[in-house]
Amino acid sequence: MMDKNLTFTDNEAFYTQLLEMESRNENYCIDTGISEAKNLPLRLLHHIGISKDEVAHVQHKVVEESALMHDFIEPMIVKFNEMTGKYKPARGYEFTVEAEDYDTIKIHARPKAAVAAAA
Repeated sequence: MMDKNLTFTDNEAFYTQLLEMESRNENYCIDTGISEAKNLPLRLLHHIGISKDEVAHVQHKVVEESALMHDFIEPMIVKFNEMTGKYKPARGYEFTVEAEDYDTIKIHARPKAAVAAAA
């Protein structure tokens, strides 16, 4: 099945589109337009269940931001948005991060059922 290519926008309509595609078990690929892991929005990272550190690791880099932001403030923001229902994680999806040198971060998504069938 072909991936549907999406250009990332950090707004409600984008996340609604992701949830709708996931409800139809569609594959998709997000070109974030972002090249530094520290600049990825928390909501996107929460949705795909991947941390800034994991993205930076794929890039062979470290996240350059303060420990206070990284360890305390960002987790609090995520927790609050989970409790209010704004942040919704993808269910039953597998994500792969593609981060070539000096390129934007791309996220490939496919339903876990398709992953099992391909194995």
